[in-house]
Amino acid sequence: MGDHRLAVLIFTNEGFRQVDGGVARVVHDVLDLRSEAVQIARARGATVRWHIAERASNSGYDPVRWAYAEQRWLRDGDVRYHRMADPRAHPWEMDHFEHCVAMGAASGQVMLSVAEDADSVLVISGMSMFAMAARFVIRAADQFQIPATYVHLTHNPVLNAGGDAELPETYADSVMGHLARHDERVTIGWESEWMRDQYQQVYGIPDGKTLFAYNGIRQDSPKFDRIPSDEVEANLRALGVPLDRDIMISWGRGVREKGFELFLDAAAQEKGVLPVVLNPRPNPALEEYNRSLGSPGLLLSGQDDRVLAAFCQWPRTLAAVFLSERESASITGNEATLMNGGTGLVVVGVPAGVYPELIDDGVDGVMAKERTVAGVAEALRSVVEMPPAERAAMSAAALERTRRTRDYRTNWLRSFTEMVDRHFTVIGRSAEPRA
Repeated sequence: MGDHRLAVLIFTNEGFRQVDGGVARVVHDVLDLRSEAVQIARARGATVRWHIAERASNSGYDPVRWAYAEQRWLRDGDVRYHRMADPRAHPWEMDHFEHCVAMGAASGQVMLSVAEDADSVLVISGMSMFAMAARFVIRAADQFQIPATYVHLTHNPVLNAGGDAELPETYADSVMGHLARHDERVTIGWESEWMRDQYQQVYGIPDGKTLFAYNGIRQDSPKFDRIPSDEVEANLRALGVPLDRDIMISWGRGVREKGFELFLDAAAQEKGVLPVVLNPRPNPALEEYNRSLGSPGLLLSGQDDRVLAAFCQWPRTLAAVFLSERESASITGNEATLMNGGTGLVVVGVPAGVYPELIDDGVDGVMAKERTVAGVAEALRSVVEMPPAERAAMSAAALERTRRTRDYRTNWLRSFTEMVDRHFTVIGRSAEPRA
């Protein structure tokens, strides 16, 4: 039997046209590791062709970075790119049910194109916008006798075990959940144990239909390099940061569920501490809220990783604080730890979502007792009152744990191995190549 031609098709909303989000980083990491992933497939008698299908969102398009991605992975590499039109009129349009259907149907058509020169197709997706794609991919596989499996990387559940739901993606997510429970070709890849539990509780997905998909970090990235102390000070001074005060920082997308208002409220109770919030774009609602509190915090937007690293490495930055309502796969706290380098920054979280998996309270971080102003304020106060030696030990423990559990290469290759093994088990690895 000749080599089995395996096509790996990844559906994404970032990575080429839009490259300013965490999903783009994951896509780039996966593509950079494709030669090692190919060896995993080759050990199982298969060659691999990589395909990226990206929703061409109107937001974040940067022609310079697009040209870089195109050159690196499409021209110099061996990746095939498939354009997918965004069904929204503009990136601010609310997602509608028909958008999920449109992306699902388009995904099925892309899979048919990919399958033309492959013996089987392994499809990987994430985000609820692509949850319904599983239905259309499986229908295409059935109608055209294409050996295929589908892995949906879980993110925040739109229908969660607590009972509330976000429409209109609930139905799309339910389609994926139903297929993961009943069709052997569809599985979920869990980015956190909390995420796995959510999907299992809501959709009844058995343990055997879940695959390890822990997020990882490229720990040799330049953004984690040490910055000369005089440059750190100069960077912060240029931003107008008062350097004679203790600082606590938080960053992420400027959406309410991230808990930035909660952070400002809690930090306002610690008069000697300056809370700093960094968002990718200006956040008028948060600016107004900060003013309503008497402007206790400093709000910044559009800052790059060098500025984040400067904050994390400044000796008077006591804590990086992350308070999302139900974060499912965050690695932001791990990145703060790597930027700090284990020199005294404490990561603070809340007992919600993935944070209990990232923080061992009192060992490598501080966990608030509850996600309330009083609970978070108490946690921040404990950091302020903590002796420097204790903060340093906690920070060093967090760095050790991050290096051990969040290496992108180790985590992705483990995930890909599980995906490929399940793929060949399901489709029957001895099948002859199709003509």
